[in-house]
Amino acid sequence: MPLELVGSDSMRYIMQTVGPILAAAILMGCDGEPQNGTTSTGITPQPSSPVVVSITSPEIAALSEPIFVTGTILARRSTNISPMVGGLIEEIYVNVGSRVEEGQPLLRMRQKDFEINVLRLSEAKRLAEAEYKDSVRDLENAIALREKQAFSVEQLDDRRTQVEVSAAKLGIASANLAEAQKELDDSITRAPYRGVITQRHVDEGAYVPSIMRSEHPVLQIQEIDVMVALVFVPEVYLTSIQLGTLGRVHIPSMNQTYESEVALINDRIDHKTRTIDVRLGIPNVDYAIKPGLFIEVELMPISRQGLVLSPNATMGLGSSRSVLVVEDGVVSQRTVQVRELSDGRLEILQGISSNAILVVGPSMRKVSDGSRVAISEHPYVDS
Repeated sequence: MPLELVGSDSMRYIMQTVGPILAAAILMGCDGEPQNGTTSTGITPQPSSPVVVSITSPEIAALSEPIFVTGTILARRSTNISPMVGGLIEEIYVNVGSRVEEGQPLLRMRQKDFEINVLRLSEAKRLAEAEYKDSVRDLENAIALREKQAFSVEQLDDRRTQVEVSAAKLGIASANLAEAQKELDDSITRAPYRGVITQRHVDEGAYVPSIMRSEHPVLQIQEIDVMVALVFVPEVYLTSIQLGTLGRVHIPSMNQTYESEVALINDRIDHKTRTIDVRLGIPNVDYAIKPGLFIEVELMPISRQGLVLSPNATMGLGSSRSVLVVEDGVVSQRTVQVRELSDGRLEILQGISSNAILVVGPSMRKVSDGSRVAISEHPYVDS
């Protein structure tokens, strides 16, 4: 019905009916919510409940990161042997693989030549001794005659000179004989130490020059009662190892592992490879280990203190990860710098302290930055 067609009595009726309804609406507020804090259904809203989570904290642990390197087995000592004197080799007593003791004969030169020389110089010494004795008697007679004024001073001085000359000749003869005797002794070459013969280059009948002119050895002997594990360690580990640092030497070809320790650290660093010459000793009583074998060595440096954490308390991969820290019942997400250890744990390098409380395990999927949490009564077991 158009408004202009409504009569005054009808308008009065409408206002009396609609007015109270409009007033009630104004009291309810423009947003349609009740002013007394109740919903239109009469139910009061409740705050959300905290999420129950499992927690963990970083631990301070002694860390010893192993150093893995490869290397070679060496003999403790290795000597190339040539005869001390030149001549014809008459007999060789050893072959490759022979075990020898210190001082044991290895080879013998033809000794007849040296024996003849000793005999000749022995006679030369006898002659020098006789001449010396004769010059001494002449000097004694000259002194007696001089006391009787039957000998001149010049003649006496001549006798004294003869004694000095004959004494010098005797000394030279004695030295020549001693040298010849030494050559006779050296005609038998002996082992300088207990070891094994690893090379033999000549046979009987070969002529070899003296050691001063020889460029090629006749034999090689090696001491292998104790073997040397030689490895080259990167220079970045220089401060991590020292004499006595424990090591484990594995020989793949023998499928054997030996416990050892660092016995030598070379003071020289190879500037081309930036490595350090490090050596460990391995007992080899049964001679089972051979020089030249390839080895894998695990060095265990001195332990240090570090902050470690289970990877189950972190999110992400690599060296930069996220953790969920609980403070006053509220979760906050933080970034930490970590390094993976050989046992699977993570070393915390930066981001949190040892007293940090972290959400761990499946609980991490239930919360996010800003979530309110409650601590579970059951401790988390790291699988």
